[in-house]
Amino acid sequence: MDNNTEDKEALDILSKLEESGDVKFDKEEKKVTSLGKASRQFMSDAGESPWKLVALNTLPSKGMMHDVEFEQLIKSAKTKEIRHWSTIDEYDPVDIFDKIAYVTESCSKLNIKGSNARLNSNDILEIDKYHILFKIHRITFPNAENKLMAKVKCTSNSCDKISSIHTTDSNLQGFSYPMELMEWYSEEERCFVIPSEKLNETLRLYMPTIGVTKVVNEYKELCLSRGLSEDEAFDKIVPYLIDSWRTTSAEKLLELRNESNRWSENKFLFLHGATEALIKNSKNKVLGICEKCKSKIASSIFLGGSFTVKDFFIISSRLRDLI
Repeated sequence: MDNNTEDKEALDILSKLEESGDVKFDKEEKKVTSLGKASRQFMSDAGESPWKLVALNTLPSKGMMHDVEFEQLIKSAKTKEIRHWSTIDEYDPVDIFDKIAYVTESCSKLNIKGSNARLNSNDILEIDKYHILFKIHRITFPNAENKLMAKVKCTSNSCDKISSIHTTDSNLQGFSYPMELMEWYSEEERCFVIPSEKLNETLRLYMPTIGVTKVVNEYKELCLSRGLSEDEAFDKIVPYLIDSWRTTSAEKLLELRNESNRWSENKFLFLHGATEALIKNSKNKVLGICEKCKSKIASSIFLGGSFTVKDFFIISSRLRDLI
């Protein structure tokens, strides 16, 4: 599928999100005063500056894959986090992953209300990760000192205008749940539960967390160290089969890989199709309005000419402007 087709699909989804109020266009500059309307009362830490409660309904996951009492707070990045971020290697996906994990760990608190269980950034969903990062960026630069501008080309009626879109968590389309899978969503288990008479078993699909991605990376390193060839089909599916990063390991995933060779054809085809749908709907698209024809426009973030990952916390400006 080409980028233009994907962008049109994103705009169709955007129209629905805009009608529901889940996303806002960057039509004009507005001063941000909150992180969205919270659906529950602030937990005790939220009253302590500088922590801010994140409204789960403003995240791509809508909080549907966490415990019903899950709460997340964030704070602005300080010198310690920015110093560490400044060493990021934008050409190394592993380093980018590690730097994001460091910032989200330092600048977030995750809890289950009424429970002694203490969570950490490994419990942040991958589909929510960039939205969380954008929210941290927003409160780190409350006066828009460091705008993240995306260059987006209009594809409406051969307009071809390249507009500069101020990208924030409010005009970033991150993820939408595939409608075909929603019939199997379980509010009780907070995942997709698929009972199958044909397979004589019940399948479960989970949205990967940062911690799950870490374990999957360790599993890939283990395979490499043992001289095993890459199994792209399994590697694409496996992150969605893990319910918790705490209860798995690289060795267990290798065992599951070997077991997958004995899956029936229908089981593999279902898991392949379901994960393909979830991956396809996991997009980080900046959405906005064409400066020329006022059409809705969309494009993936981090494209050429737009802001880079490093720009999140490193201001590109004259030295004199910093002092």
